[in-house]
Amino acid sequence: MKKLLIVTHKMSGGGCERVIAQLLNHFVHDGIECILATECGVPSFYDLPESVSQIYLDFDETLRSRRIPHAYKKLRRLVKKEQPDVVLALPEKVNVWTVLFLLGTGVPVVVSERNDPHRHPENRVKRILRWFVYPFAKGFIFQTQDAADYFPKRIRARSVILDNPLDVERIPAPYEGERRPVVAAAGRLHPQKNFAMLIRAFARFYKTHHSYSLVIYGEGPERKELMRVASMLGVAHSVELPGQSKALLNEINDCAMFALSSDYEGMPNVLIEAMACGLPCIATDCPIGGVRSLIENGENGLLVRTGSEKRMYAAMCAVADDPELALRLGKNASKIQQRLDEAVVAAEWRRYLEQIAK
Repeated sequence: MKKLLIVTHKMSGGGCERVIAQLLNHFVHDGIECILATECGVPSFYDLPESVSQIYLDFDETLRSRRIPHAYKKLRRLVKKEQPDVVLALPEKVNVWTVLFLLGTGVPVVVSERNDPHRHPENRVKRILRWFVYPFAKGFIFQTQDAADYFPKRIRARSVILDNPLDVERIPAPYEGERRPVVAAAGRLHPQKNFAMLIRAFARFYKTHHSYSLVIYGEGPERKELMRVASMLGVAHSVELPGQSKALLNEINDCAMFALSSDYEGMPNVLIEAMACGLPCIATDCPIGGVRSLIENGENGLLVRTGSEKRMYAAMCAVADDPELALRLGKNASKIQQRLDEAVVAAEWRRYLEQIAK
């Protein structure tokens, strides 16, 4: 594979975007010419190799429906001009249009599903179109077997299950000493992440753990609603929403615990990184099995029932009240670095893409 073109929505931050940035760094290092096409004209939140050409298919922050044909005709012209060996499209938001508009170009398209296919793409019309369009893709990358099993056999036969790469060089040195009484969380402030449930669980936890605060990193449409929930429960003074942070791992490295409260997920990068830091982690055992593939309950983290404020509260108490448990969970969690080493995982992605390109 000499040339790769990646298509995505925008690079404004998030787990999928982090994976793209990591893969680009490795592919460029391996001598592959890489082009990045984004639906929206938003600069990358993550550092990209200087040699990567970033092409905006549209220049607005959001691609409006009426602009979709114009944007993807531009992608088609780009592909015809550049003639990449393979096109990789991710996440679900761009997959259908990429396959559809590149029909007849002769360039193989690989799509990567990054979330629960029962709910993503969020647009119902696009979910319906997926059934008609996906058979024309040449390859499929899933994060879990549960996600792959959603699709028919003819698609699974051309698919592979690949982990997310972990950039171990970004992981700070293990924190030693007394941890700050902070419950850390991170992600887009969106209903999928169910941070409202996390705040409710924290409000119960705070009644007996007054020294603790809850810090949720990220941006999104639910900011005002989440602060309203915190205020209504009387814990607004102990709940912080500091926004996105490029130094996230350093900021959470000495926290008492990390919590993931999502109703559904792919394979959450933020959980992987928190585990790699050696934080005691609590996470909802949500569809599509990505969390369960990372955490063995009671060994390297605690799994709680999706949507359960009561179980989340109980898990917070368990970590806060049992230092030996917290230490053991964090120590075992850090071993995720060995499984998801970036160089190894990126090589697996490359092998699959080269297989499709041939």
